[in-house]
Amino acid sequence: MMIESMMKLPDDMFRQELLPYLTVDDILKLDNACMNHKYRLQLLDKISGVILLGDKDQSMKASLFKWLGMRRIYLIKMLMLESDFNLTQSSIENDYVDQFRYTQHVFMRGSIRDIFDISLQITDRTLQLTAEHCTGLQSLSLSCCRYLTNSGLITISMHCHELKSLAVMGCHQITNTSIISMSTHCTGLQSLNLGCCYEIIDASIISMSTHCTGLQSLNLEFCRQIRDASIISISTNCSGLQSLNLDWCHMITDVSIISISTNCFGLQSLNLGRCRQIIDASIILLSTNCTGLQSLNLWNCHKLTDDSIISISSQCTGLSDSRC
Repeated sequence: MMIESMMKLPDDMFRQELLPYLTVDDILKLDNACMNHKYRLQLLDKISGVILLGDKDQSMKASLFKWLGMRRIYLIKMLMLESDFNLTQSSIENDYVDQFRYTQHVFMRGSIRDIFDISLQITDRTLQLTAEHCTGLQSLSLSCCRYLTNSGLITISMHCHELKSLAVMGCHQITNTSIISMSTHCTGLQSLNLGCCYEIIDASIISMSTHCTGLQSLNLEFCRQIRDASIISISTNCSGLQSLNLDWCHMITDVSIISISTNCFGLQSLNLGRCRQIIDASIILLSTNCTGLQSLNLWNCHKLTDDSIISISSQCTGLSDSRC
């Protein structure tokens, strides 16, 4: 009875006001329930061309990718795991490239257990296919994709100019070349995560701050070659910065913190864990100028004394997450 009621709905209402609120699993269940129903063909017509929100927590299995492609159902969000992606690569290159037409958010995760199996690795070809068919891409998250190089990321920068968020975590072959390309072509970037990209140096961060002045979130955790020049450039050009992670950036000194304090008054989160050159003077200035801080990590900053803690606790009254 419910199926018959749905079939009576106008196509526009069915597609725009009902289906977008369903998950891929919901659509699968609906499809299976109607497998032998008299309205089966009518249902296929109604779901054809539908754009679903998608899910960044459910991986894109080969069978599901093919199923969606056959029914011309598109996803805005798509998660691809390294262990699954070798199964879908040929489909993407041949029959189902159209699946990416409306994709805006792509998440790709590596797999530790498959590190010795090259056939299961997400490679530059993966990113090239994504770039060619996801020209409206807004966010890209790459995690532990060990076989990705600058080539793949440069292709993304050349095609996906609407990109607002980029995360390249633990992709150890990524260097300044691709980040500089990203900064010059994707100037609307608001969030950048380069955690554990050990080859990143000041040149790419300075380029990013020069071209992407709307940057609001920057993660440089474990980027141990980063120096004060990067942070001075970021704080000067990206005064709207709200979140900055410098954990394990051991060459950062008070010069950086002073620059942040005098430029980024809207800063809400700052991680200075293991920045062991920081002393009280800069933290006291930070607490005076950035009173909106909500999260602050000063763990293992050995040169700080009680003076910093007293100043922070009295000035930053909205602080809800702190570590000293």
